[in-house]
Amino acid sequence: MNILGICNANNSGAALIVDGKVIAAASEERFIRIKQTRDFPENAINYVLKAGNLTLDEVNYIGCGAWAGIDSKETLPSLIREFSTKVKQGDWVADRAFDRFNATIKFDGEAKTALISGAEKFGISRARIHFCDHHRSHALTAFYPSEFEEAIVLVADGRGDFRAVSIWEASRTDGLKCLHTVSEMNSLGAMYGYITKLLGFIPDRHEGKVTGLSARGEPSEVFELLSNAIRFNKENGEIETVYGDVYLPYMGANLNFLEDMAKTTSKENFAYAAQAVLEKVLSEYLSFYLEKFYKGKAVNLCLSGGCAANVKLNFELSKLSQVKSLYVSPEMGDGGNALGGAINCLDNFTSLQWVEMQTVYLGPEFSDDQIVDSLAKASISSKKLVGNSKLEFVADELANGKIIGWFQGRMEYGPRALGARSILASPSVSTINNTLNQRLNRTEFMPFAPVTTDKLASQAFVSWDKSDQAPRFMTTCYECTDLFRNKCPATVHVDNTARPQVISEVHNPEYFNVIELFYQKTGIPSLINTSFNHHEEPIVCSPDDAIRSFLKGNIDILVIGDFIVTSTE
Repeated sequence: MNILGICNANNSGAALIVDGKVIAAASEERFIRIKQTRDFPENAINYVLKAGNLTLDEVNYIGCGAWAGIDSKETLPSLIREFSTKVKQGDWVADRAFDRFNATIKFDGEAKTALISGAEKFGISRARIHFCDHHRSHALTAFYPSEFEEAIVLVADGRGDFRAVSIWEASRTDGLKCLHTVSEMNSLGAMYGYITKLLGFIPDRHEGKVTGLSARGEPSEVFELLSNAIRFNKENGEIETVYGDVYLPYMGANLNFLEDMAKTTSKENFAYAAQAVLEKVLSEYLSFYLEKFYKGKAVNLCLSGGCAANVKLNFELSKLSQVKSLYVSPEMGDGGNALGGAINCLDNFTSLQWVEMQTVYLGPEFSDDQIVDSLAKASISSKKLVGNSKLEFVADELANGKIIGWFQGRMEYGPRALGARSILASPSVSTINNTLNQRLNRTEFMPFAPVTTDKLASQAFVSWDKSDQAPRFMTTCYECTDLFRNKCPATVHVDNTARPQVISEVHNPEYFNVIELFYQKTGIPSLINTSFNHHEEPIVCSPDDAIRSFLKGNIDILVIGDFIVTSTE
């Protein structure tokens, strides 16, 4: 059974599932080098079909994880309920609610039309495409690739098919059942995106900067204002908002009152307020429904949607008393809606209950001949090292303070660099953060992420459990041990947390062994791992992309396959 997933939401892409296994997945941005493009994912589709050695005619089903419209059973009741509340609050509030509704109809309609038009030009008829509710798509990507037999799934984002938050019961035998929906009229993601814009960043892209800043802030009047404007009502189990000077359900809202406050209030305190309200409301929401449906029983938790890119939120949710284990979709944002559309077809048209996706090394890989051709085209010389010689060289250079571009095997799927298209460096000196930021033209407010091995993680992180799934994909935080804080200061945030990737040898042997060799040489149990890209560019995909980054001076050494590049000559 061959299933193709496509989508053109905030980050276009394609995915291919064959007999329940994810064979390939990639975002269109990586091929055309335009970050978070919404273009029809022609290049991504061509790639995944090639990876599966398939033609379009050999695809049984094609799914899209968005543009399904209002679900009459799950979303419509919440829309009616929340519309009724807004209408009772007066004409101005009602008008803002209708503005939101009409804007969604217009934008989503245009996006769906663009997808269908692009598909037909590509050779895919409208009749072949099965559209899936946006939040259901996210929920599917959160549960089916996990290792859980049963779980609760929480989806939270800016908006998608008129939802902003939803909670689901998931099991291998019974599939997904929606327990509650919050419509886009009361969106936490919109609040967080608005604060991102207010602080001078790009919403739907730079929310991670707000998360980093938040640890440097403290409670202020902004926190009180936001807490009153968007809150969880424990009496009726609803997330409620007050439209006005502090909140409207748009990332691009014009809230003059808050804009004036931003002139006299620190960015750190604004960020703190957004992060604290996000954590508070979603923690209360999730706790309410866990208690309502499970009466104190511990459950597995799966997370997806744009808000699940927030590692601090994920960490706080994982600490709730009823949560025993956590899995976060590795492609939690709209880039995952192609995969969600494919899983929806799998769920609807087959009897398979699992999706095999042990790693996210699902993108393109390149042969030695292709690498040599790219190096020759750029007039760059290299030397070839294989096996342990290559790994020893890399570990030695990292120990000597070099910054290395690590380009190996198949590209990662999702927003995180996970050891296929990574920049690696020693975390032993905190000033490396400034050095890297300057070289990459980035502005970051949290340290770079560490990568360590499952053999070393217990030295690094408090309450580390080898069965934890989320750290494989760098989707949560941990509190750091004293040893880790002393040995790896460049990766520890001011709140004593880090957002690690923890790698096992079976999933990426070379990457694993570089870290182990570095540890043997230095006694330092991790490396810095950050995405291999220049600021505001997608993560590198091809050898040409990696070479361009090297020539910009982003790294000292390029390790591309078995070829080592140390100079531009």
